[in-house]
Amino acid sequence: MSSKLSLGFLKTKKSLTQRFKEVFTGSIDEALYEELIECLVLSDVPFECAEKIIEGAKQKMKKSNINDSEALYEAVRESIVDMLKDKQHGVNIKTPAVIIVTGVNGAGKTTSIAKLALWFKNRGKSVILAAADTFRAAASDQLGIWAKRLNVPIVKSAQGQDPSSVIFDALKSAKAKGSDIVLCDTAGRLQNKANLMNELEKIYRVCSKFKDEFNVYSVVVLDAMLGSNSISQLEAFSSVMNVDGVILTKMDGCAKGGVVLGIADKFDMPVWHIGTGENAEDLAVFDAVEYANAII
Repeated sequence: MSSKLSLGFLKTKKSLTQRFKEVFTGSIDEALYEELIECLVLSDVPFECAEKIIEGAKQKMKKSNINDSEALYEAVRESIVDMLKDKQHGVNIKTPAVIIVTGVNGAGKTTSIAKLALWFKNRGKSVILAAADTFRAAASDQLGIWAKRLNVPIVKSAQGQDPSSVIFDALKSAKAKGSDIVLCDTAGRLQNKANLMNELEKIYRVCSKFKDEFNVYSVVVLDAMLGSNSISQLEAFSSVMNVDGVILTKMDGCAKGGVVLGIADKFDMPVWHIGTGENAEDLAVFDAVEYANAII
């Protein structure tokens, strides 16, 4: 099992395991199943999703004819894997690629871009960064610091410049250099979806001009500390763009790992990575079986 992934969900595991232990005080019956649903909900699994998981576990218990707590733990774990395995596609991209990275300010978007850059570099890919968050003054400087640390080229701009023009320049540079991956930072303005929609449409139009040279992908960065509230953010971004994947940040600092299940149940998109710390190396590839083992 990936130690990073396990550590990332350690607080969720401690919280959920403690709740499970508290309800395993008697026989396995309908009342217990109801309490297990509540345990999952308290770990930020949406109610409908928690019901599906426990119903799946209940059916597995009936088939096994084993009626003890260890068997029930295993049945819940298998039910979680069943829910996730069809949604798990991993970071399945074709290069050369441009990856548009979105997310609200404060979610850890810029740091996640740096982590992705290192992750791709470690797999032999050449990377270029595009500082297209021209709305926030410090965004370009912050990404520039990461670019210097990671020794990757960056295309920057002045504050207020049209983000799509920055991406256009980055794609031209990537084409000239033969780069494999272009990682594009974007403004995290979700409070005005009309502006976000217009900006993303322009970005996609620019990318379409390079459709013969680059495959286009988009990923949303979500703050795991927000728990189920991050699902509403993903819903908002999904309404204005096609989302290919999700990165969950700050997972090591919270016990709300159940949000992964809510995302899998509601959206047809995979979780690409889990952020497990502040360093560029602190990025774990999501895996359904490892996740189930990590939280239960």
